[in-house]
Amino acid sequence: MDLYQALANANHQSESVRSEAESFLTNASQQNFPLFIHSLTLELTNEERDTQIRQLAGIVLKNSIHSKNSERNEILIKQWASIEPNARNVIKNTLLQGLGSPKYEARHTVAIVISRIGLIEIPYAMWEELIPALFKNIESGSEGIKQSTLQTLGYICEEIDPNVMSKYSDNVLRVITDGIKDESQHVKLAGIQALCFALEFVKNNFDIKEQRDYIMKVIIDNSESQNPLIKKSAFENLVKIATIYYEYILDYMSPIFKATIDAIQNDKNEDVVLQAIEFWTSLAEEEAAQIDEIDFNKLVIPKALANLVPIMLETLTKQSENQDGSWGITPAGATCISTMSYLIGDRILEFVLPFVINNINNPEWRLREASCTALGSILDGTKEFGNHLVQLIPILLQLIRDKNDMVKETASWTIGRVCDHQMSNVSEQLEIILSTLMEATSDENIKVATHACWAIHNICQAFENGPVGRYPTLEPASQKIAQCLIVAIHRDDSDDDDHKLKTNAYEALNALISFSNARPELITEILKLTILDFEKSFGMEIVSADDREAQFNLQSLLCSTLQAIASTLKEAIKPYAQQMLVLLFNVFKNQSIIIYEEALLAIGAIILALDADFEPYFSNFLPILVNFLKNVDFGSVTNIAIGIVGDLARAFGKKFSGVCAEIVPLIVSDLTNPKLSMNAKPSAISCLCDIAISVGADFIPFLPMVMPILHQASATEIDDEDFLNELRETIFQTYTGIIQGLKSDNQIEELNQYINPMLDFVVRINDDPERYDSVTSAALALLGDLAQAMGDSIRNLLNNKIVREFVNNGIQKGIPYADYADQSIFPKKH
Repeated sequence: MDLYQALANANHQSESVRSEAESFLTNASQQNFPLFIHSLTLELTNEERDTQIRQLAGIVLKNSIHSKNSERNEILIKQWASIEPNARNVIKNTLLQGLGSPKYEARHTVAIVISRIGLIEIPYAMWEELIPALFKNIESGSEGIKQSTLQTLGYICEEIDPNVMSKYSDNVLRVITDGIKDESQHVKLAGIQALCFALEFVKNNFDIKEQRDYIMKVIIDNSESQNPLIKKSAFENLVKIATIYYEYILDYMSPIFKATIDAIQNDKNEDVVLQAIEFWTSLAEEEAAQIDEIDFNKLVIPKALANLVPIMLETLTKQSENQDGSWGITPAGATCISTMSYLIGDRILEFVLPFVINNINNPEWRLREASCTALGSILDGTKEFGNHLVQLIPILLQLIRDKNDMVKETASWTIGRVCDHQMSNVSEQLEIILSTLMEATSDENIKVATHACWAIHNICQAFENGPVGRYPTLEPASQKIAQCLIVAIHRDDSDDDDHKLKTNAYEALNALISFSNARPELITEILKLTILDFEKSFGMEIVSADDREAQFNLQSLLCSTLQAIASTLKEAIKPYAQQMLVLLFNVFKNQSIIIYEEALLAIGAIILALDADFEPYFSNFLPILVNFLKNVDFGSVTNIAIGIVGDLARAFGKKFSGVCAEIVPLIVSDLTNPKLSMNAKPSAISCLCDIAISVGADFIPFLPMVMPILHQASATEIDDEDFLNELRETIFQTYTGIIQGLKSDNQIEELNQYINPMLDFVVRINDDPERYDSVTSAALALLGDLAQAMGDSIRNLLNNKIVREFVNNGIQKGIPYADYADQSIFPKKH
């Protein structure tokens, strides 16, 4: 087999043929990488080869020098750089010639490859000739060369550090705008697309008003092009500018408003309309993000409401006959209305409510459905509905039974949104809403049933923080709700539509278990049924990937239900604990990280429920736990496992000492592993705190490995203020936990050699005026505990100006533990 044949076979229908071709390509790359890359270049630029083969050669070439995985990418860059310079130059020159291929697919692929090499080499001045060569192509090349060269330049500008190519910024803008003015529609399109990629690159130009005016004129002029691809790309430029150059957008709103509104109302091309709508959505998002920094009276969206909202409402009436949830003009318009509503709140009601009220009973289904969509889109962020929402509820509930499926689906979605965002406003109608929703869970339209389950979930969730209106709990209705949800779960079609009905029904059931105050007897019955369904899930017939996915999805949902039950029933699960844990342990025989997460969370809930009574099951669980602690590549699963270690230590107390030798080094190793998520590090440190408190003096053998890690972590500096303060607070708490554990076993002297790093940490945070009060409180608690545990020997060390001022400042601010620290360190004052 040669390279051409391998490329031809790489897309073969036969898996064995594909596999053999892939092996050939892998071996060729490993045996002689420079030759492999050169050969791929020749295949890509060979005009006698089939276009598909050429494209595939280019893809393999690109993937041989670039990866989205940062670690892999570093390896590939070094591999490319290891090719002898003359050989690299031959490859690059051959590719530059390939930009002139008469076949668009081939030259476009060449553009992608050249841009990737450029992104590697330009920062290191290894291809100084590239950018001037691209400029020359655009200035004097053929139509095809201009097109592919503009694409190359755009791809480079999109990702490169502008400082690396700052000397070219003026010329980049010049050749791109020259391309946009070209007579060829292909070149013009490549130019406007390249400009979109280069907008951040030309920031220095954009900051100059004369150049900015020119750029905006070029874009706005092309937003009126008769070519829909060019017009769409012009709007894509405006969308990007609304986000990255918002501060300048106001100067150009008049022509932008005219161009976008004209496109939304009159353009026949859906892609153009979608981008015109997206401009206003992006603008509203940007203004919402900056609302605390900008005078509200200077915002664009509030000024445009009266003209803009009616146009967006009109888009809601352009539904597709067979709307399947895919993106289109109607969902784009709804998203824009929703985003504006979030920004301006109740001010949107005066524009949307009349449309809803006037059309919700209209004989024309499109208007009924549009009114439901409009109402559902403004429920998050608005409050002052008066009596309108209450009056609309009976109509919405009736529309769930509408003869038109799309109206039914949207009405049920809107009720779900009401239950999510406006439950307090419609609490008096809770019984009729619940009754209709429970009936709708059995609707033959699976989307209606799915939305109904979601709405029930939202109702249950509303009781998390106490009574809803005059209803103290959902307990009186909990049995009927549970029955209809269980029926929905077991519907023959519950796995259709990407398992959404089954997922929503389980999530609603879990919310019912957690928040409804349902009787323990009912939850126990749900537990028995869940165990039965879990047992059956292991016997599901698996003959395809879809079957396997359905099994994984079901088991993941069953895990989450067991978690909800354990968290609610607590110690009452004890008679069923063994059955639950056998099922959960069996889940780890599967190969699905999502199930691992859910199963571990369920096991964690069972540990918290059983406390020390989990001990009989620990020996079977330990190998599973250790596996996840050893393999940080499991990501969030490892993070959950670390949290469970802390739960186990608190549950077992001194009995946890027996596994410390195995567990503690793994936690320390995870902390020093760069692959462990930064967000998991405070949890891992806190886990060490739990272990230290629980095992007391048995933690002494681990001090030499733990204390340096805490000292190292205490020196962390990071821009994320919340994370830094959480980390610091956790370190102080862990120091305190270690002190308490050693003190309880009268072994506090073991800490003598580690006192200075602790006090250095106090000094470090004392020098940070931006620290949170919670960090100060944790530091004060540590100082107080040190004084209490070590007595006069430490008090003399602590009786210094820094500590006195630190404690006194805490007292003045009323920070917790300040008085405790003062009384512990300076007892003679009291």
